[in-house]
Amino acid sequence: MNEQHTDGHADARADAHSGSHAECSEVLHRIYEYLDGEMQPSDVARVAQHLEACGPCLHEHDLDRAVKAAVRRSNSMGEPCPDQLRVQIRQRITMVRLELDG
Repeated sequence: MNEQHTDGHADARADAHSGSHAECSEVLHRIYEYLDGEMQPSDVARVAQHLEACGPCLHEHDLDRAVKAAVRRSNSMGEPCPDQLRVQIRQRITMVRLELDG
């Protein structure tokens, strides 16, 4: 994502924590909507802009994207994940994040 910039400051922007705690919290709370393409275009643009400027949130985005890809690969039967399992996984991820945030 950051490679698109040619001003030489993309890496510095990605490493900085530029957003407010509330902004980061909202982005991370809605990251699955973003990854699943379930957001309105204006929200997608706002989240993308935040991720471009906030290294910690970008790291979480990349981690969540990798988890989703691993789950997709492990589903060799091609059956969709049951809604209840999806809810349980999201709840557990949220609990782990809260534990890490202390």
